[in-house]
Amino acid sequence: MPAHVHAEAVLSALLEARPAGLTIVQLMAATERTRAQVHTGLAHLRQVAAAKGLPPVTWDKAWGYRMLEDAPEVWVGYERAFFETVHHRVEYFIAGILLPHQKEKRKKPDDPYIRTVMAQMGAIESTLHLLASLE
Repeated sequence: MPAHVHAEAVLSALLEARPAGLTIVQLMAATERTRAQVHTGLAHLRQVAAAKGLPPVTWDKAWGYRMLEDAPEVWVGYERAFFETVHHRVEYFIAGILLPHQKEKRKKPDDPYIRTVMAQMGAIESTLHLLASLE
């Protein structure tokens, strides 16, 4: 089945459960779909929600997946958690891959590629850190 079919089933289950959320297992039961199909539906739903005038799909440990109208504190919390997660991934990538590459520049002392990559990734890391900690 196409992604939009799974998304419609997920949307229906989430709207029915509001304001409560549903865990992935509960979504699987409510939609009679596999875990992969629910994830496909969630991904598609997140892509089209704004165009359809729907609130964003958020997730947290306490509530699971939810779609809440007029809940900026929930949306901001989800966004901050996302920025923090991506920030850590970028930070680990810089430390584990890019820094060792940069240290190997002895072979090419002024490699413009690694200088540009380090500058850009440093800016990305800083931006993500800022976004994760904004009040």
